[in-house]
This record gives sequence, structure tokens and C-alpha cells, in this order.
Amino acid sequence: MGRLFEALLVAVAFLPGLVTAQSGWEVLNSGTSVQLNAVFLLNADTGFVAGDGGTVLVTEDGGQSWQPLNTGTGTNLLDLYFFDRLHGLVIGGQGLVLRTEDGGQTWTQANTGVLDNLLAVSFAPGGNGIIGGLSQTLLYSSDSGRTWQTSQTGFFGGGFWGAQMLSDQDAVVGGENSIFQPMLGLSNDGGITWNFLPFYFNNSEGRILDVFFLSPQIGFAVGRLFNFTGAIARTSDGGANWTTLQFSQPVQAICFPDSLHGFAVGD
Repeated sequence: MGRLFEALLVAVAFLPGLVTAQSGWEVLNSGTSVQLNAVFLLNADTGFVAGDGGTVLVTEDGGQSWQPLNTGTGTNLLDLYFFDRLHGLVIGGQGLVLRTEDGGQTWTQANTGVLDNLLAVSFAPGGNGIIGGLSQTLLYSSDSGRTWQTSQTGFFGGGFWGAQMLSDQDAVVGGENSIFQPMLGLSNDGGITWNFLPFYFNNSEGRILDVFFLSPQIGFAVGRLFNFTGAIARTSDGGANWTTLQFSQPVQAICFPDSLHGFAVGD
């Protein structure tokens, strides 16, 4: 569903006691007090959230009630992806990937070969997927997340907070390099190899926090500048050139339900 809904729903809908001022939002009781980091919706009724301490919750009534799923770990979980009600995975600290094939009743740990925090995961309908993490770690899978291979890892600093599979072959990641400059990566072979493009928010350094591409040519990157302001950048030529709007606060996530309508959220 894109990382927009992680920010919107976790920040607005799932935190107990949060008072919302805008009409149309309802505070939902998640039944937990831990920090919730990501949400994935299959439809209007069924969704999952992941959070600190190995927390995974599931709803099947549009968020009115939530049931905890026992992941068997106390590691913080930072993102998740579900293919359907039964099959999905969560990612988190220390290179952790847990996969379920029974709706979260049992979980199997996948071997990633890395120990960095894993931050963002995305899949294409055919089962090809990517993960971005700290130390500029990039992993790829061709079997719906059962096994993972390393494209790169072990860099000093930096990482990838945004990841998106556009198709089985086309992928994009956004983050930060070792010298605190925003970094954009493009792949056309399912995440096996990457081409990293020079990128700045209006010639400013910072960090890309999310990416969303409508096609291999048209896409958006949002993030935080070095002075803790924010920006939304748009490209129409596959990342070669960008136009940028700046904001007073960091922009954390972006999503477009269709080619004309989009949402961005932030601090």
C-alpha cells in the first residue's frame, strides 16, 4: 500500500489516546502501547501492523478490533508486506526477516546474511522483491521472500528508507550515502544490480525517506534536508532531472492512488 499509509494510519488511527482535530478520522484502540512502525492493508477490512518488540497485529473488521500474532521475537519490526491473508513477511532489526504462510500463526526466519537494521520492503506481483537497510544494504528475492541474496552491504553509514518494486524487473530505492547526501538507486533486473544517480533537494544535502514511482519515468522522492526542513521532488525522465518543493518540516512518506492524486505526510 506504500509507506504513506504507514505514516497516516499509524500516526493518526492506531495510537491510543490520540486526539484528532479533523473530521473523518477515528481513533482506534490497537490494544498495545508499543510504538507501531508500519501498516499494510489488503482491503478495507483486513490489515496488519508491525511494531517494536516483535509486535504484529491483525484486523479483519476495518480496524475496530486487533488481535496480536506471536512472532516469537522481541526484535523491533520496521516494515511488512502481505501477498494475501495467509502469506506475508515482516522485517526489522539485526537483519531479521520473518515469513508466514498461515496468516501469522507461525513464522519462519529467512537467512539474510546481514545484521543491519532492515527498513523497507517491497514486492512485485510476480514475487520479485527488494529490501533496503542501514549500511546501504540492498537485498533481493525472486521467490516471494523465502530466500534472499545480497546486492550490496557493509558501507560506512547511510541506508535506504524507501523501496518500491515497479514491476518484476524495475525497482527504486531512496536513502542516504556515507557523507549524508540523499541517494537514489534504480534497478532494471529485479534488484540484482543498481545504478545510483546524483540527487539533491534543490542542491541541498539530506536524506530520502520515501519514494513512489508511477512509472519508470515519473516518480517522487520525499525527505529531510540537512537543516531539518523537508522536500518533495518530482522527476519525469527517470531520475535524471528533478523539480523540488520545500517545506518547513521533514516529509516522511508519499503515495499516489492514481496518476493525478497523491498524499504526503511528515513531521
